[in-house]
Amino acid sequence: MALRERGKARRYAEIVGAAALLWREHGFDKVSLSQIAAAAQVSPQTIYNLIGGLDAVGLAVINVAMNRVESMLSRSASTGVAFALEAARVSAQLYIDDAHLYRQVLVRIPRVLFEGTHLGRDVAQIVIQAMIQAQAAGEIAPHVDPDRLGRVIYANYLGAIYDWACGDASDEVFLETSQVAVLAPAAACATDAARPSLTADLYAMLRCPNAA
Repeated sequence: MALRERGKARRYAEIVGAAALLWREHGFDKVSLSQIAAAAQVSPQTIYNLIGGLDAVGLAVINVAMNRVESMLSRSASTGVAFALEAARVSAQLYIDDAHLYRQVLVRIPRVLFEGTHLGRDVAQIVIQAMIQAQAAGEIAPHVDPDRLGRVIYANYLGAIYDWACGDASDEVFLETSQVAVLAPAAACATDAARPSLTADLYAMLRCPNAA
């Protein structure tokens, strides 16, 4: 079974890699499942059985990106709100560094999720765990539900992603908005001791360029 699972993992990686390469070169709408299958040296039915249709392959590309983010964050020494900020910054930068690919894929995510195809993971858990840490460290008020706060932050971040993927935000704005997505709810729910620092960071992000 271990050998079989390794074989499936290898084919999965080859399919996702082939799809990403073709989408970068030709665009999502100009690449068929058969072309991805040919590039990955598997049959279209193998892709259907292992992953699904084109939209599911798109989600698989995002899943691989999330694996990379989690791997990078596993080496982080940050905790609490600082970790949530780092997670947002690292993932936003990963998308920006391969913008031609991820803009095509991310813009389709809301429709794909609405139709019932899911990532198969609760991505919000990254920031939820960060808020649990923040509360334990005295950054977040004890009466706040860290699960709900984490999901609010994650929803804000999804808005920043979609704005960028649609071309309505520059890379710089995306990076800043990803930080605001964390700071605004965290500052609102912070303890008296932590609020001044978080609020100062938030105001620095939102400050008018022409302000004195």
